[in-house]
Amino acid sequence: MGETLGDVIRRGRQSKRLSQGEVGARVGYSASWMSRVENGKVSPDSATLAALCDVLDVSAEAVGLERDDVHRRKVLTLGLGVGIAAALPASSVAATADPKDLVERSLFRLPNARPVTRESLVTALTQTRTLFQEAQYTELGRKLPQLIAGSLASNAHDVAARSYVLLAQLAIKNYQGFAWVAADRARTQAHLTGNPVVMGEAAHSMGIAMRRAGEYQAAIDHLNEAAGRLGRRPDELAMKGTLLLTAGYSAAQAGWRGQATDYMGEAEETAGRRETESQKLYIPGVFGIDQTRVFRISVHHALGEGDQALNYAAEIPPERLPNAERRGRMCMDVARVWRDMGEPEKAFHTLRALERYAPQEARRPKVRSIASELLALNGEIPGLRRFAQRIGATV
Repeated sequence: MGETLGDVIRRGRQSKRLSQGEVGARVGYSASWMSRVENGKVSPDSATLAALCDVLDVSAEAVGLERDDVHRRKVLTLGLGVGIAAALPASSVAATADPKDLVERSLFRLPNARPVTRESLVTALTQTRTLFQEAQYTELGRKLPQLIAGSLASNAHDVAARSYVLLAQLAIKNYQGFAWVAADRARTQAHLTGNPVVMGEAAHSMGIAMRRAGEYQAAIDHLNEAAGRLGRRPDELAMKGTLLLTAGYSAAQAGWRGQATDYMGEAEETAGRRETESQKLYIPGVFGIDQTRVFRISVHHALGEGDQALNYAAEIPPERLPNAERRGRMCMDVARVWRDMGEPEKAFHTLRALERYAPQEARRPKVRSIASELLALNGEIPGLRRFAQRIGATV
């Protein structure tokens, strides 16, 4: 009998002397997910297979991909988008719901644009941020190309930076390879503004992209550098607190308990100040005590402390969070905790709540992966198989 996909992945991982957790982190998944891939219980989508090929130096043919799929992903991940747009297939702004195509158009196939008024750009930016906060990702992806093109044509660097931040967030949720490119473009535009808060927003996106690629120390260093530029104005303190939360989660993902605890404590102290209480930010929206508690769920889950994660989750009714994106993200984190504690029914109950709060958040690759894992744990849970089919998970 020939090698299965799981055999190929396992052999590649062992030849690189990497753990399942290390490989999973580099493609945005958990060690348990990697275990299920290697045991044939989960089938990664083509984008994730391409990422695994990059990490493990496995050939495209060995995992059933065309060679061009991997080559193209490497080109985009390295940020060599300038000048390659003409090499990409032309396409009109079709009514497609493919998140990969939506992100790609904003990076490499911008429409022609003329300078427009700042007022119109700011209005459009406010509208697109609302789409992100309400987890309307398809419509967000359709709106961003024109906004980015218009802001660049108008030399509105702050609008361009924040538009690229939204694009990076959209990529982080769907196709990690594009996130580096979008975050780097956000950083370039942000530095042209000289505004430390805008630069902090761009650094926040870049830090997440670095973390998702397994570059934990680089992510923390980048976030610390941005935090060091911030002063004591309320918006700057709130931005600093947000960067600290992301640094804390990055440390937790790396298993660095002491660093994670220190960053979380400093972020909580910042959130407790009167001048930063519920301070509004561009991304993720609001900084405050509830936001630190949501991050505590993620941090304790990453450190293998499921009970503590659930204790923090019990303190925050999702309805109290400021928008659908935040509510959906919290539900995803809680579902992962229940899954890893061997409670698939409770995990599924949480995923159903996620879908009610933010239907498009439920179609993220990570959520589809959780649903597939729950099926492997207990495929007889009423409604789970239909749910998995509805969100596009492997059944």
